[in-house]
Amino acid sequence: MLSSPRSSLRKASGFTLIELLVVIAIIAILAGLGFAAMRGALESGKKAQARNDVNQIASAVKAYQLEYGRLPEKENVVAAITGDNSKGVVFLEAKAAKDDKGGINAGKTKFFDPWGGEYEITLDDDYDNRVQGSDGKEHLVSVIVETTPPGANAKPISNVQ
Repeated sequence: MLSSPRSSLRKASGFTLIELLVVIAIIAILAGLGFAAMRGALESGKKAQARNDVNQIASAVKAYQLEYGRLPEKENVVAAITGDNSKGVVFLEAKAAKDDKGGINAGKTKFFDPWGGEYEITLDDDYDNRVQGSDGKEHLVSVIVETTPPGANAKPISNVQ
């Protein structure tokens, strides 16, 4: 028996529906794994940015203290270290709060973390170099800057450990 040219052409052309569905399923699985990994990497990046921010803010407050011989007023920390002080010294460059493209975001009286929450700044009001952190422990520093990432098991990020 000879096969007709038509039947041999039909067998040789294109992919079967099963083959296409298998390829689509494999691509979907790989894309799902890629998105999960990317989400984790973005979150790690935000945590690293927050660690950097708390250290920069704490350093700026300490630089202010060295320049003026005192800590900034509690209600005026952001303005004082971003240039609104008697000498006009900018101790910390901060972007406007509506800009979320990296860097420390500042409003008029607050600094905002990468998740949009506030950085908590605690100053040593009585100048005994002892400040109580949110962990309840007393730390031998003049300023504590901290934030907590969103999530049930999130650990606070602070300039003191």
